[in-house]
Amino acid sequence: MGIFKTINNLLFIPEYICLFCKENLGDYSKYICNDCKELIEFIHREVDLDLNNINGIYYSIQYNRFIKEKIHSFKFQGKSYLYKPFGEILVETIKVKKLKEKVNAVAFVPLHRRKEGLRGYNQSKLLAQYVRDNINLPLLDKHLVKTRWTMDQNKLTKFEREENLIGAFKTMNHKDFKGKDILLIDDIITTGTTMEECGKVLLEGGAKTVTGLALTSSMKI
Repeated sequence: MGIFKTINNLLFIPEYICLFCKENLGDYSKYICNDCKELIEFIHREVDLDLNNINGIYYSIQYNRFIKEKIHSFKFQGKSYLYKPFGEILVETIKVKKLKEKVNAVAFVPLHRRKEGLRGYNQSKLLAQYVRDNINLPLLDKHLVKTRWTMDQNKLTKFEREENLIGAFKTMNHKDFKGKDILLIDDIITTGTTMEECGKVLLEGGAKTVTGLALTSSMKI
């Protein structure tokens, strides 16, 4: 995809159009037109998972065909500008669930540096930056890193996902997040395995708590 196309996507999208369908926005709309909003089911829900390292995982919207297509475009088709409408959706969940009262720093699920280089960006980092800018909390930008390339989680069984991620993450600059209550951002959750592994190393590095937040969940509810 390359960094230049990514920069172009970030800089040259008019503010008066819907970033999902490219139609003109209606009055008082931000990034998403009313027609596209009708295709989104906002639920702002906590996932029912048995977690050891995460103090609950929340997600914003139902996983349907429309959202599946838009997330695929966001991650794999270079449409990095979609961090704006998706980021706004996450901010709404933070407000509805009063998550800012529970956290005092923001982090994101990292990509391996090779994968991020090929894609041109980390979609979860873009979302976390938007959240930081809109709820005024510090972003832990160089503190959680992925140390090795792993297979895509969506192609694996639950057991394989757990095995796939063992030892795949590490933390740095521990003094910056020691005792912090961290909001960990990702785009989509299925079994929660990725957030669990990230939460584990953050807690080992000195974080007080880790709460997860994703756009959507592909779990069968």
